[in-house]
Amino acid sequence: MNISKSHIRPFPAYEDVFEGDVERYRQHFLPILSLNLQCLFPGEDQWLHFVSVKEIYDGSVGEETASEHRPYTKEDMLGFDVVNGKYRFEADWNYFLLEQEPEHETLIEAYADNERDFMARKRFYEQKGHIFPYSSFGRAAESADALIQDYQEKQEKGWGLSFPEIHGLLDDIGFMSEEAQRDLQEEGESLEDWLRFEQTNLLHVPRTPEGETFTYVGRLTGYYFQAYGADALYLFYSKELGKAVVCLEYT
Repeated sequence: MNISKSHIRPFPAYEDVFEGDVERYRQHFLPILSLNLQCLFPGEDQWLHFVSVKEIYDGSVGEETASEHRPYTKEDMLGFDVVNGKYRFEADWNYFLLEQEPEHETLIEAYADNERDFMARKRFYEQKGHIFPYSSFGRAAESADALIQDYQEKQEKGWGLSFPEIHGLLDDIGFMSEEAQRDLQEEGESLEDWLRFEQTNLLHVPRTPEGETFTYVGRLTGYYFQAYGADALYLFYSKELGKAVVCLEYT
């Protein structure tokens, strides 16, 4: 599928993604990619953002902080109000376990590993023009140079090489990728059925109070961007509610 590069901004700055206390967002979130909805809806000039969290490590994010859940922020689901093209987290910061247990050594290490790996991968992308297309298997890269060496060694050993279809970053937008279209044909299901997300590995799917599924925007491979990333990270949007929702999936 052909998506204009003008509609995608890889590794955007925190200031361009989050509204409010940017330093607090910097503590917990990882901004992966910004996408303009014009690539799906030509008349919709709205920027949304694929973001992940540093707290991914073992179990579901938010599973131990149920008291802080909100309508669109639960286990492995993060909801945001969209304010002038930026995100405002809908829940209290205590949704993150590290806020409640600041001396939690395992989480402190996971945060550091995820951030270090993310930054190395970001710099790898800036130097090479494409992402590092392999999992870190929970071992955070120390630097972009280390990733470049690892990449070269893997290629010399004959490792397979496959980049995400959409500008080497996104696996799918609106089920329009070649893989999604092929799966639709093979499974004999309709696009309308898929867009309802009634059968999925996601723990939660965002729906309006009337029960309508949010608009599905796209999907990327989470572990291409951090040490302990999700298998897949989905982005949903409701224009009527002014909400964006990120859902994490593990298979």
